[in-house]
Order: sequence, then C-alpha cells, then structure tokens
Amino acid sequence: MMKYEDLLCEALEIDPPWQIVRLRNDLGKQQLDVWVAREAPRRGWIFGARHEVPSGPERIWRHINVGQARCLVHAAPTDDLAQAALPWAGGDDQVFSHALTRQIALHFMEGVKFQTICKLLDIPVADLWKFKHSLDNGKITLSGRDTLIADGARTQVDIPDTDDPVWRALLEGARDLDIRALSLKLLLTKLRGQMQLISDPEVRQMKAHELHHYFVRHAPQLAHELAQIRPETLHDAH
Repeated sequence: MMKYEDLLCEALEIDPPWQIVRLRNDLGKQQLDVWVAREAPRRGWIFGARHEVPSGPERIWRHINVGQARCLVHAAPTDDLAQAALPWAGGDDQVFSHALTRQIALHFMEGVKFQTICKLLDIPVADLWKFKHSLDNGKITLSGRDTLIADGARTQVDIPDTDDPVWRALLEGARDLDIRALSLKLLLTKLRGQMQLISDPEVRQMKAHELHHYFVRHAPQLAHELAQIRPETLHDAH
C-alpha cells in the first residue's frame, strides 16, 4: 500500500529524485505546505536513500489545490531546479508553480472570467492581476513537460479552427481586416501590442485562442469580419 507522502507526490507531480521531506497541514486555514528536496545518494546497499534537508534561503510557490486546500511548495533554489521547469516549481519572480500557471492559462483560453478563476482556484485577485500582467508582457513562459491543449471542437463551420494560421497572421499584422466592430478593433490592437512582447510559442498560441474565442462568442455581430476569414474566403485568396 502506498504511503500518504507517495500518494501526495503523485498528485502534485513530484517525481524522483525529488521527494516530500516535510508536511504541514493547517486545516483551519485550509492550507497544505510541503517541503521538497532531492534524494541524496545511498550510503551503502544496507541503507536506503537519504533526503537532503533544505538549507539556506527557500522559494515558495503556490501549487495546484489538493481537494479544497491551497498547496504551497517550499524548496531551496538550485540551478538544476531552475532549468528543469518542474511542474511543482515556478519561474523566477513568479508566485505560481508551472502546473498552476498552465491551469490558469487554460482557463483564460477557455474564456473563463477573471473573478471566476479567483473563486475556482482560491487565488487572491492581486496575485492573478500580477500574473496576467506578466503573461501579457512576455515575462512568463508556458513551455513544460506537457503542451497546452486547445479546445479541438469545431464550434462553427464558418469560423477557422483555433490552430488555423489566420489567427497568428491577424495578431502579427501580416493580415489586415476591414473592421467595423469597435470592440474588435480595440481587442486586436491590444493583442498585437502584447504579441510584440511575447516570445514563448505557447503564450502566443494562447493569444490566438483568445482572438478565436472572441470571434466565436460574438459571431452574430462580426458577420462582416468573419466573411473575410472564412475557410473558403482564405482558400480563394490563395
């Protein structure tokens, strides 16, 4: 039977040689704190692997929730930790782990409202605003062990799929539209400015998904603009 720590490691995506070396479960605050460290080499065939006790300054990242409890991961910063982009750790100057970062990004891609994300994940508004600002200014990358999976469902047959090159072309200014809807004009201006700052391919994909979602959501009001990017229109243009 697996021990509680092993089950927790599996749930939090903490894989060897990293292990949980300390736990603190504050039921009153609904908060779980875990300390993670690398396993030290075996001292001999008789002795099992030892856990290195974290020393020096530590970093703390907000990780994915465990049930209804917030989870905070503590670890001493090391070069291999920074380079590995581990799910339970976070980037420089970031308060969220890579796994939580991607979870939040997926919610944004799906069009979930800001306040709803805060309630769903129990995240302070100020932290989410700071995260969104960093994301929009190219200071956060989403590259990691898994790839962001965009919604593959075809929402409407006359709207190009989310992975269609037209969305990237619109965002990069390689394709222009005759835009009548002021709200779309403002959104596209904002997104194009953000794209100039963003180099991470998955964050750029997220921005393309954001533009696609806007077209899907407001399709009745964007008939003029949609007529210019329908698949058959794009095919005829080539």
